[in-house]
Amino acid sequence: MLVQPKNKSGKKYTRSTQSSRGYLGPIGDDIPSLIPIIVGMITFFAAFTFTLNEYNQRSASFSADRDTLIIANALKGDSYLSTFQEFDDACKGIHVRGLNYFAGIVDSSQWNKIIQDTRQNQQAGGSYHQLSFVADHIFPIGNNPLLCSTGLATPVDADILSQALRDHQYVVLSLPIALEIPTAVVPGTLVVITWRAS
Repeated sequence: MLVQPKNKSGKKYTRSTQSSRGYLGPIGDDIPSLIPIIVGMITFFAAFTFTLNEYNQRSASFSADRDTLIIANALKGDSYLSTFQEFDDACKGIHVRGLNYFAGIVDSSQWNKIIQDTRQNQQAGGSYHQLSFVADHIFPIGNNPLLCSTGLATPVDADILSQALRDHQYVVLSLPIALEIPTAVVPGTLVVITWRAS
């Protein structure tokens, strides 16, 4: 014969007496010990997400720098350019994904002036960068401008390039190049500007 347990007053336990003592069940009694575990998991996943986002941003920046170098090396060749066809073939052979670019050859003195104007404009607190003016100073061989671009409306001018760069982070790379024209060999600068496609 089973004997029903009694409380201190000698009365038998009933359902109402048990529930009045605050019994929440096996999980309910462990809630205080679960709080540190939950806080720890939230902290871990927050730190993991932040680290992953930071890694992705740095990876995207590194990838843009690498692709800019690929474009520049493809167009530069052996740093001596004698025909437009040579430049055009190199331009058509460029294959990069998710990247818009503007590349062209300008007179070295003109490029130095653009860089100086851009630096002065930034020091004066101006928001408009002068780099886009490079589009108006592309060196031609004959009637063919030494220009290679994608993601831009044609013909490319300073306004179109400026509009493309305004809302993007971009990478600029310039390399010296010798340019053969009918009368002489002149120093030029290969300018490559890249930005991520929207």
